[in-house]
Order: sequence, then structure tokens, then C-alpha cells
Amino acid sequence: MIIGLLGLGTIGSGIYEHLLKRDDIRVKRILELLRHPGLEHLETSDYNEILNDPEIDTVVELIGGMEPAHTFTIQALKAGKNVVSANKLMFSHHMEEILTLAREMGVQYRYDASVGGSIPFLHNLMRHRSADRLVGISGIVNGTTNLILDVMQTEGRGFGDVLAEAQKQGYAEANPSADVDGIDAECKIAIASTVAYQRYVRPEDVDTEGIRNINAGDIIHFKQQGKVCRLLANSVLNGNGSVCAWVEPTLVAADSTEAAVHMNNNTISVTGEYFGVQTFQGQGAGKDPTAFAVELGLRDILEGVPARMNPIPSGYASVDNRIVRHRYYLRTKAHPGVPVEEKLGPCGDKASAYITESMTVRDMHDLAKALRESDPGLFFAGIRD
Repeated sequence: MIIGLLGLGTIGSGIYEHLLKRDDIRVKRILELLRHPGLEHLETSDYNEILNDPEIDTVVELIGGMEPAHTFTIQALKAGKNVVSANKLMFSHHMEEILTLAREMGVQYRYDASVGGSIPFLHNLMRHRSADRLVGISGIVNGTTNLILDVMQTEGRGFGDVLAEAQKQGYAEANPSADVDGIDAECKIAIASTVAYQRYVRPEDVDTEGIRNINAGDIIHFKQQGKVCRLLANSVLNGNGSVCAWVEPTLVAADSTEAAVHMNNNTISVTGEYFGVQTFQGQGAGKDPTAFAVELGLRDILEGVPARMNPIPSGYASVDNRIVRHRYYLRTKAHPGVPVEEKLGPCGDKASAYITESMTVRDMHDLAKALRESDPGLFFAGIRD
């Protein structure tokens, strides 16, 4: 196998180092604007040198983001080249186009590394789906937010302080919005739900709340309730065939599986009608774990493993987030505007914390949008009883 590597950042450098130890996969060209000593003979700033090279049969896309990743991917598939990628943002917004084109061109688009890093989640999700009806997915799919929440709750430090240290250590980007606002988790649950239920789930249909507004007062209330906060991505196949998909901070029991997942680790569970609940846990991000997942995608293509990750879902899912319901923790300066089960008391800066009565996911997310017109610092978290 001869590949063209797009990007030599954290993951790109990882996969390059991994492939140096193999003699059956060779990197011929690297698309990279910056020059790296010793690699000048491989590097190019012209994508056409990869696209028009008949020896290159596979493109590894690790530049991330929406563009030019999307354009480069489509061009590679049309040129009859396989593509392996960890790009959850671009793929989640263009799933139908990419999978359909790959099938038409008789090539593979492998996206195993886009959800879960080194955890073999998507691979097993596809295998499980072939023998059972999958009805639920839930878990921690973003290592950065888990690290922030874990340190805040175990060391008593503030959000800004922990985020700054995570950025310094390379766990968080300079612009952390994709992580702390839940966008990364939103894209991942859209992809996983599409694989599980064989209906395309759009990221824009996922109700999403991040952790940006959490403060020390919230954590005090969590501990008083015997709870731990984790950012969970969830989806459920409803009895009527619709899908409920949401991302939100969630209060879980202190002895739960998720509460025991520390630092930047991930854990993802899938529920099937026959096998029940199975949980996958491990490194969900980082240089070597993600490079490992990309390498597995290359190996599968090289060894002729059937394109289990290239199914063509049957249309788009009807997403209805008014079916799943639970109680919520809500901290706001505004009047909550919904029935509350308990008022927990003051929570700093003239805000109060409440436990709401059970309400639907959509109603809570709509309520938060309305209340933020007068209280932009509002925070809420689902409560898993």
C-alpha cells in the first residue's frame, strides 16, 4: 500500500512514525505547509501531486476541520483512492455524500478513528448491528472535557485555571470551543447513531450543551447530592422508530462507571435487545491512540477486510427529543419558569440552584436558550437516577 498523508500535526506525525516500522505500507507524499528537517523529499504543498499520482492508492486525511478536508476527500474518492480519516466534524456533516461516493467508486472510506480514538467502538458497533437491534448509546466521548470536570471535582480548582493547564499540556486547543461547548461530542454521537440505527443522524438535530459555564458552586451542590458530573453523549432508538440524540453535562452516581473514568479517558456503552449493555473504555484521543486507530483502518484495507464501515443507511432518522425525559439540575439568576422539585439555595452571583421535575430533553434545552437571554451564564445538567 502506498499512501499520501494529509497533515503532519499531532496525529499525522503519529501515524507517520507508526508506519516507519512497517514494510507493507509506505508514505510517498505528505501534504504539509511547514517543512520538517529530513522529510523535505516527501513533503509538498500541492495536493495535486498526491491526487494525480497513480502509485498512491490511499489518502490519509488528518488535517481536520471542514475545509479543505471535505474537498480533498471528495477529490480523492473520485480519483479512485481509498480514504482513511479521523475527522469527525467534516464526516458527520457529509456522511451521505461520502459513503455514497465511496460505494459508487468501489473504494473505501474508513472512519473508525473518528469516535473513541483507540477504543474499537465503531468497528464493534457495526458487527453488533449485524446480529442485533441496537437501541441505545451513551458515554464519555471527549477526553478534554472529562479531564476538566475530573480535576475540578477532585482538586477543587476553577474552570478557567484547569482549562489553561489543559491547553498548556496539549489536551485542549487554543480555541477550546469544539470541546467545552460539546460540538466534538455532538459530531461523534451523530456518527455513532448513524452506524447503530442505519439512519443518518444530522449533528444539527442533536440537542447539545457543553460545560463552559460550570462553576465551583455547582460542584458543591453536586457533592451534596452524592453525584459526579460528566459530559455524556447519548442516543436512544425510540419505540416508534424515531431517534432521541443529545449531549449534556450529566449528574451520575458517585459509584457509577462514568464517575470512575478519570482524566482524559473515554467510556462508551451500547445497548442491544439481545446482548444487553456492553461498555468500551480506554484512551479516546491523543497522538498514539488515534494513530493506532488510523493504522487499523489502513490494515483492514490492505488485508481485504470487507468494508463493514461503508454501509449505506436507509434515509434520514426522525429525531424527536421530546420522548426521553429526566430531572435536571438548573442554576440561574432568572426565574426557572418550570416546576421544581427542590430549591437547593444560593449559588453565587445572585443565582440559585434548583432540581426540576422530570422534563423532556428538548424542553430543557429550549428553556435554557430562553433563559440565557437574561442570564447568559446559566448552567444545567441532566440527572441520571
